[in-house]
Order: sequence, then structure tokens, then C-alpha cells
Amino acid sequence: MDPLERLREKIAGFPGYVGDLDRRRSDELVRSYLGEALTELAARCGELSPELQQRVDALLLRVGFADPKSFAVHRVVSNIPTPPHDGGEVAQDDVAAVDVADRAPEVDAASIARYLDDVTATLDGREAAMRAAATKP
Repeated sequence: MDPLERLREKIAGFPGYVGDLDRRRSDELVRSYLGEALTELAARCGELSPELQQRVDALLLRVGFADPKSFAVHRVVSNIPTPPHDGGEVAQDDVAAVDVADRAPEVDAASIARYLDDVTATLDGREAAMRAAATKP
């Protein structure tokens, strides 16, 4: 199954990557999917250490808003080519974000720190792919 099909299977109404509005909505839906998983994880794990709670809160804030660096280029230059209609590398990184979100129910208090590391790395890769797609010649 290709990445776009997988995303549409996991996220109802996933629009894809054809136009700027679709890309923005897709970004929002992927971030929301991951945010819900993080919220449920934090609630299920109960009281976390202050350091872990701070990390969870920072990740929730991060997924709550679009990365301005990822979309700033679209506002400045209007003739930037769009990523492939199938989303290319961005879609692959969106699938990685959905996959890491789907792992949240298996995470317990003992493994939450490593899981948060994985979430952070996934988001870093995803944002890098979005910036690269926006600046491809």
C-alpha cells in the first residue's frame, strides 16, 4: 500500500497533497492524530515526573501548531513547485508520524522517555521533509 493510501485508511477525509490548502489540511490532520495519541498516553500513564510532563507538554504544543518554517516559503514565493501529488517524501514522513502515534497504546511509564525521543525524531524528520519539498527547484 502506498503512503497516501495508508494515510487515507488511517485518517478519515485525508485530502492529500495536490494544492496548498490540501497540504495544510493534511499537515493539520497528521499533527492532530499524533496529538490525540500523546494526550491519551499522558492520561493513561498518570502522574509523570516533571521532566517527562514537560516533554509531553512541549510535544503537544509542537503538534498543536503548523511549523511556520515549513510553510513560510509558500507565502514568500508563489512559483515554487508543489511536491508530487502522492506527497513524495512528505507522505512517507506523515506515515511515520501516524505509525509512531499508533504505538502509543503500547507505551508504559517505564518506556515513555524513549517513546518521546522517537516522537521528537519523527517530527524533526517530517518537518525537514516539508521544508525540502517546499524549496525543491
